[in-house]
This record gives sequence, structure tokens and C-alpha cells, in this order.
Amino acid sequence: MDITVTINPSVDRLYQLDHLEIGELNRVQLVKKMVGGKGINAARVAACLGAETIATGFLAGSNGQYILDQAKNDRYTCKFITTKGNTRNCYTIIQNNGEKTEINEQGDRLALSSMDNLLASLSSLIVKHNVTAISLNGSVPPTNMQHIYSKIITSIRRLAPQVKIVLDTSGQALTEVLQSTTLPDFIKPNEQEAAELLAAPVTRDCQKLKREIRASSLNKIANIIISLGDRGALVKHHDDFYRVNFKPVEVANTEGSGDSVVGGLLYALDRKYDFKQAISLAIAAGTANAMETKTGFVKREQVLAIMNTIAITKLDN
Repeated sequence: MDITVTINPSVDRLYQLDHLEIGELNRVQLVKKMVGGKGINAARVAACLGAETIATGFLAGSNGQYILDQAKNDRYTCKFITTKGNTRNCYTIIQNNGEKTEINEQGDRLALSSMDNLLASLSSLIVKHNVTAISLNGSVPPTNMQHIYSKIITSIRRLAPQVKIVLDTSGQALTEVLQSTTLPDFIKPNEQEAAELLAAPVTRDCQKLKREIRASSLNKIANIIISLGDRGALVKHHDDFYRVNFKPVEVANTEGSGDSVVGGLLYALDRKYDFKQAISLAIAAGTANAMETKTGFVKREQVLAIMNTIAITKLDN
């Protein structure tokens, strides 16, 4: 079984228009309302592939109820904790030239008692089920608690050291974890997030990324998957680095592809795939998601077909 934890989920609203005029009336051509949250997308994908998956985290208010209602159409099991307030909204405005503007709410302040409830709930789920992998996903809302992800990782390690932990976050939340002594088994930054962590320009040069990682705190992480868009990915596995390539596909929507990589990885860890099989399936899931209009969704047969086209090449040391 897999578990995904989404501390700060959202209801996403997409608006499409000809051109965004700041300070003027803008008429929208298309409005789309969707469930947001990295862990929810990852749970949906892992479940699509056939893994028994539980999605947990925090939900509140009418937006939280909308997420629960929509989850009835998916295959994962919801074990969310209800909090006060309302789950946040995130807005994406896409112009016809492809330019995208995002407006994300921070989310309501998270009480310390809510985090205690989450830790207790996770412990209960781990004791009751044969959990193989847990992913911790997304941003952290305002709270008085520091180092939230480190505390969750420490709690999991004490109770079930055999469980693989995937961390998919960025910014300060990820930096705090890298500064701690209790680390996840996997992280999955994209190229921009990796550049921020490395305090270096964005690059898709795998050899350059390898050198920068080895000289940074990122080198403490056993497994790193850096998404490089249509250029594939760079993967660190202990002391070795690999370039991952796949055949181009017809892209419909890239939103949620990174989350889908996590969902594919969770499924592969649950099935105890070896390293190269797990990476191939994870990248295939992210690629298959890009072929779908629905965010955080894959077809199992498509993932397996793409998996057979993926090449993993070890980089020279």
C-alpha cells in the first residue's frame, strides 16, 4: 500500500482568454474547475496503475467537500483530516499565446493540534496496513510549527524504518529538510527547483548538474529525480548518476506530470521494482500524463508502452 500526504491541497480554477489586460475588464473564453494538490494527483496516478493507495492531509470548508466529492470518481481512498476554514484556491490564467499567470493562495493557518492529528493518523495507518511507500507533497500553509516535513519523516522512520519516503516539495520546505539529519529516500525537483537549491543558473546539462549536486547538500539524498521536460531526466542513485531519455509524445497538458512521476514511483516501490524499472515506470507515468487533458491521470497500458521506450544511460564518473 502507498500513502500520499497533501498538507496544503487546493481547488484549481483555470481561465483561458485572448489577452490578459492588467487593470481592465477581461472576458474569459474557458473556465475549468479542478482538484489540486500534488499528493492527490500522485494518489490518483498510483491508483490508476493498480496500487492500493490512501490520500491523506488536510481539507476544510466547501472546497474541501468539493475535493472529497470529486474523489468518488477516483480509485484511491480518502483519509483526510478536517480542519477549520476553507481549503485554498489556486488560479491559472492562460492567454492564447500560451503565456501563463498563476495566483496561489497561501492557505489558512494550520493549528499545531492539526499536525498532531496528522501524525497520529499516519501512525495508525502504518500500523494497520502493509505500507511500502509514503510521499509528502507540496507547499506548507502558514503555521507556528517549524520543520513540518522533517517531523513527519522522523515520525515515520521511528515507527517503520523500512517504508520508503518520497518528498516532493520546493523552496524553504525542502531547504529545511536538507538541513536536517533525517532525510527522505527520494526527492523530485524540476530543473527550476534544482537551480534554486543549487544557487546556480537553470541548466539541462546533465554533466553540469551532476557536478553541482556532488558539491552541494543535495548529495546527501540517496535518490534524486530531476525532471528536464522533453529532455527527460537526470537521476542520482547513491553515488551514480543516470540520464533518462524517452521518445517524444504528442503533448496535450503538462500540468501534473511531475506529480505523476511521483505516483508512478509509488506504484513501482509498492511492487518492489528494481531501481531501473522503478525509474522507467516513474518517468513513463509523467510522460503519459502529458498526453492526457486531465491533470494527474494516466492510462496503465499507455504507461507500460512508454516504459518500453525509455533509455537509462549511466554518466561517466
